[in-house]
Amino acid sequence: MDYALQNMDVGLVLLDGARRVLALNPAAVRLLGERAAGLVGASLHDLHPPSHRAKVELLMAAATDPAAPASACSMMVALPGRVLVVKATALAPAPAMAGGSAVTALILMEAARPAVADAQIPASQPPKPVAEPLVKLPVEKGQGIVLLDPADAVYLQADGHYTTVHTADGAFFCGLPLSELEARLDARSFVRTHRGYIVNLRHARAVERQDGRAAFVMAAPGAPRVPVSRNRADALKKRLAL
Repeated sequence: MDYALQNMDVGLVLLDGARRVLALNPAAVRLLGERAAGLVGASLHDLHPPSHRAKVELLMAAATDPAAPASACSMMVALPGRVLVVKATALAPAPAMAGGSAVTALILMEAARPAVADAQIPASQPPKPVAEPLVKLPVEKGQGIVLLDPADAVYLQADGHYTTVHTADGAFFCGLPLSELEARLDARSFVRTHRGYIVNLRHARAVERQDGRAAFVMAAPGAPRVPVSRNRADALKKRLAL
């Protein structure tokens, strides 16, 4: 345990009073990967899709409340290949920093590490990304991550750089982009119908055309319709023998 803590990357992101990113340390860059590019100066609000901003606001409010429990000041964020724990805490204003305005620190830690230590991978042979099949869909619920059975997903909808997973029981936020989900979900059931949608064919009830455009009618409350783009229509027709 002590060895693991000594070798744990702890990322630090500083926000000014307007919740813009002031700075981040090298560990935060490593943990965030490509998402770290262009963060300095960006608004924390703009980095999250509308469906996720209310949760971020609760996190920031708890960071300034001395009586808030530790769980309220933390949230889990699912990124490709890892899950991060984000803890927020407000720092006392300092005249020499950010014009004397309040500063908030976001502390990033990886919740789970690969079983093989990074040191065992030769520097001359960087690991190649492998699209491993997803056995569970990591979605957010409350203050934690719920592992959803992919079979329960009716359809998936792009939400900026993230995804909304629609089920018969409601919609859930997933931190993985739609492109990664397409590569890792079972292609026998999940098909890309549109640049912004993936359908689980096991929940498809019908295909309808309206104003010259096709759409899947899904077997879920409200019978939601998922659009089919014209450039994918022919491939889907062959797939379904239409």
